Amino acid sequence: MPTKEEVGQRVRLARFRHDMTLKEVANRSGMSATHISEIERGKTSPTIGALQRIAAALEERPAHFVEEQSSSLAVVVRRKDRTTEYKCDAANQPKSMERLTADVPWGTLRAIRKVAEPGDAFERPPALGEMVIYCVRGMIRWTVRGESYVLRDGDTIQLTLEDGCSAEVIGDEKCEVLGFVTCPGRRGW
Repeated sequence: MPTKEEVGQRVRLARFRHDMTLKEVANRSGMSATHISEIERGKTSPTIGALQRIAAALEERPAHFVEEQSSSLAVVVRRKDRTTEYKCDAANQPKSMERLTADVPWGTLRAIRKVAEPGDAFERPPALGEMVIYCVRGMIRWTVRGESYVLRDGDTIQLTLEDGCSAEVIGDEKCEVLGFVTCPGRRGW
């Protein structure tokens, strides 16, 4: 279990990743900036309710602040230890993607591997940051600001996330992509 100082540091790092001021987190959480500052500096331990409100304001999982995490500056994720995330596609159907990277408190980069069926479609809401997609196999169409780009085996696309984007697997074969996303508020795809 992390100390109150470690919890505070995680809160502060999450706030910086989201490029938010104490006042902005306070407004979004309904808490005082002074109390959040005391938590960040390790002067006080947040209650479960306070941690939930701060997490919601920062778009983080509450567990992120209290779960055991590696403090190492290099983290290896072995194939057998990869986790699967589930997100809803454009038709609100749950779809899975394999996390290739660990959830580290200092990280702003996420890498995933996704295998999708023909016709599968996905939307990514607007966010700060950028994304690189590498098409391992198959064919997928990415739409950014109303302009479409078709990727085939070996193609990549790099795009800003500020306006969001969408993707659809086209053709008759499964599509496998590797995605790399970096943004201050790195949660979510």
